[in-house]
Amino acid sequence: MDFKAVIPILGFESCSEVTLEQVDDNIYRLYDKSGKSTPSFTLIRPSLLRDDYIFDLPDSAVERLEVERAEQVEVLNIMIIDTPLENSRVNFLAPLLFNREKRLMGQIVLDNRKYPDFEIAAPLKNFMDKEEDAS
Repeated sequence: MDFKAVIPILGFESCSEVTLEQVDDNIYRLYDKSGKSTPSFTLIRPSLLRDDYIFDLPDSAVERLEVERAEQVEVLNIMIIDTPLENSRVNFLAPLLFNREKRLMGQIVLDNRKYPDFEIAAPLKNFMDKEEDAS
């Protein structure tokens, strides 16, 4: 699904249109559709990893993403893949927000003083099931 980037992706401000491709139920791939740059990101649904990932959406983001209801917004986080997989890292401090109805997206940066438990590069192994680690 294609989205217009109404709030820039940090470091990739020239990405004005992106494509979000679902890999499975919780993993996505995001890439630049405009051809101005070539980033490709792996995104993960935060609810897969933690149940405490709740934050206030800034009014400016609500306005730019044309959000009328909370259900319109899908939140995904950038994951940097590493080997082994448990060494991968997830950015919980700068989520990507998608309004699927309006096909608008953007990235916001949360205040780490207000959300001290949300890291910019949280190790995936911190969220893996302990039983899974034992096998």
